[in-house]
Amino acid sequence: MGTRLLVLHGPNLNLLGERENSVGGRFEDLNSALRSRAASHGIELKIVQSNHEGVLIDTLHAERRIIDGVVVNPAGLFGSYPLRDALEAIGVPAIEVHLDGARAKQSVLKEACAAQLSGKGFDSYLQAIDRFAQGDLISGRERSKAAAAPGKAKTIGRKADSLAAAPAKALARTAETGGVAKTLGRKAQAADKPAKAEKEKTIGRGSKETPAANLLTRALVREKIADRLSGKLTPAGLATWARTQYMEVQRGAPAESGYRDMLEDNLQTLTLSTLPASRLSDEQLVDMMTQLEG
Repeated sequence: MGTRLLVLHGPNLNLLGERENSVGGRFEDLNSALRSRAASHGIELKIVQSNHEGVLIDTLHAERRIIDGVVVNPAGLFGSYPLRDALEAIGVPAIEVHLDGARAKQSVLKEACAAQLSGKGFDSYLQAIDRFAQGDLISGRERSKAAAAPGKAKTIGRKADSLAAAPAKALARTAETGGVAKTLGRKAQAADKPAKAEKEKTIGRGSKETPAANLLTRALVREKIADRLSGKLTPAGLATWARTQYMEVQRGAPAESGYRDMLEDNLQTLTLSTLPASRLSDEQLVDMMTQLEG
């Protein structure tokens, strides 16, 4: 099955162009242009417009297992935290678009999206379709496949159903307890740390072999946190990376010897780090980096 994207239009966008009565600028013209651009890339679209926040959220929930990405224009719902949380919880790459740039800077949805495109009218939508077609917004599973077979074209892969739902379940547990979820898994035990001699061992049969390209290490997690603190990576970008890495480890991807539990706990914490109930401050991120150096 090919790539399938969900396009969400927010309130009042169904009236596009009616007041101006301009050909080529109506809502149906936008959808026609979207379908044409998607077809040129071999992408299947489902388009939903609603004036109600709950309908948009329910659509995300209902479609989460069968879509590879979301293109969303929240329109007047640019300040909707429930819609933002839904985008984060479903674990699917999303791009936010706006016909003009006035609301883009104030939007809270950008924290849950891989990119935000605005100020270019219908082209903002079309560029979002093009971005998904490039294949850089893919899940960790598909990235691993692409690395194993570099000659094959990249696709936007689906995340595993049960694991993609994990952030939402964890958020629900946090809401029930009313507390901040510092960690979601087992805390690393002192026994998990290998002896110094063991750390110095090489991975594989020969000393000349190098670690696997997809090996999850404490150094890699520290690097990503450092990118977040320096502004090279957005909070949502760090959360998305952590979610992808966590799912890969759960599928059996290699992790630094003796530190798998610690890494799983940190990845789960980072996955929810942009949600209100479990947001991490810069100081907490620095503390996490320090613990990962131990």
